[in-house]
Amino acid sequence: MIHPRRTPSHVQALAGSLAGLILLGASGALAAEDPQVQKLREQLERQQAIIESQEARLQQQERLLRDLAARIGPAAPAPANLVPAAAVARTETPPAAGVDAVAQLALPEPGAETREEQARPGPVGTRFAGLDVILGGALRTTVTTTTARMQPDAAPFFVLPKIPGVPEGTTKIDARLSSLFFKIRGAQLGDFQLGGTIYAYLFDGDLLSGKYGVYPGMAYIDATSDKWRFAAGLQQDVFSPMIPTMVDRMSAFAGSGNAGNSFKPQLRVERFFVNGPDRLVLQGAVADALPSNIKPGFVDSTENTGVPNFEGRIAWTRGNDQEATLPWPKYVLGVSGATGRFRTLYDRNPDPAISEISSYTTTLNGVAVEGAWRVTDRFGVQGEYYSGKALGAYLATAFQTVNSTERKPISSDGYWGEAAYYWTPKLHSHLGYGIDRPDRGDGPGIGDNETAFLNLFWDPSPMTTLGFEATWRQTALLAGFDPLGRPVYVDNDGFAFMLSSELRF
Repeated sequence: MIHPRRTPSHVQALAGSLAGLILLGASGALAAEDPQVQKLREQLERQQAIIESQEARLQQQERLLRDLAARIGPAAPAPANLVPAAAVARTETPPAAGVDAVAQLALPEPGAETREEQARPGPVGTRFAGLDVILGGALRTTVTTTTARMQPDAAPFFVLPKIPGVPEGTTKIDARLSSLFFKIRGAQLGDFQLGGTIYAYLFDGDLLSGKYGVYPGMAYIDATSDKWRFAAGLQQDVFSPMIPTMVDRMSAFAGSGNAGNSFKPQLRVERFFVNGPDRLVLQGAVADALPSNIKPGFVDSTENTGVPNFEGRIAWTRGNDQEATLPWPKYVLGVSGATGRFRTLYDRNPDPAISEISSYTTTLNGVAVEGAWRVTDRFGVQGEYYSGKALGAYLATAFQTVNSTERKPISSDGYWGEAAYYWTPKLHSHLGYGIDRPDRGDGPGIGDNETAFLNLFWDPSPMTTLGFEATWRQTALLAGFDPLGRPVYVDNDGFAFMLSSELRF
């Protein structure tokens, strides 16, 4: 790999060889027949071939980096639990141009480096020859002030119940959204480029705990060509991958209308079709039914039934995200689905002294529709709608799966929408609303959970982003039952204000 600002040693050797040839050539015909001259010529040809090969590899790696930045961007793959990773961008283009690897189409997160002004990365050493590794990440600090208690305090998903006589406001200074990633480029096998990605945040394994740790968002290997992609490992859901552009991109409407965007160990295959400005992608995956990095509260008493989850998606896009100030495709339309099963254990004997463990099996399923429209060069809208049941592991149904009393799945639907406007190429705003609506007839502990936001991003350079966001949340919590046995819910709402600074490298 050639660093653009360094003179490689083999280039210096090439210059020396060329000087030698010039001097020897001046000696006349006898020198032309000298074996040393012939040897220098051969060495010159070999070194020239090496330079041309490495320049081609550098150009290809730069394309991979631009695609990775568009997919992961500052909003990189949201952690597997309650995060998302870059919307449509994650599934519509081949990994050199789109994996979910972190973003497949072209709806980058705030400040994503999708323009030519991206800085060139330097090489990172590896244990094995023939591997190129890109090291990157972001140092991010957020200050969040709320008017009500929220869970968790740094990246809220829900509003907690009020406590009479207790002040509810909180302020949190946090750096857990800082991230680190490695993009690995391996050998070329025919039409397929081998590679892999590792991405992690500074969150603990349980996002709701509010602790620091290392949270693996992605860890997978893949093989990609212009038409196919095969991947295995921890990746983003195929189901319902679009995501709103929020400063609080960790929660990003999870539990408030935005299904999917979690990360699960899976085997995935993707097929790409390109016809001029149109791109069509078909995706399918078999995923771990009970991933250990997602715990919506039901996992401790739940088992895998031996059957993985199945996910599928078809999506069409038109337009180039480089055409306008707003870096979205002109049109996006997609449909996705997921289904799976899990087994829940329970004690059917009310006498605590006598245990009679039994179980029941729950089938989860869901369908989602997504769409985006870049109305003008500066203005666009996007959103999703989902419907299904027991989708807690997909960050839907307000993170709920089953009614443990009646032993039946909780049904739900939800949606979210966003409007974006770019005041200048470096200053843009986003306005959105989302809601999860669990069926109260199924007896969920959380009824409607809704979120609205308005934000402003300033990207003074390709490496830095400052953001401010005002968010309103409301959660309906089960408070008891009326005389007829019907559930009674109590709403609690509050505002949150988040200030964020980010330095990418």
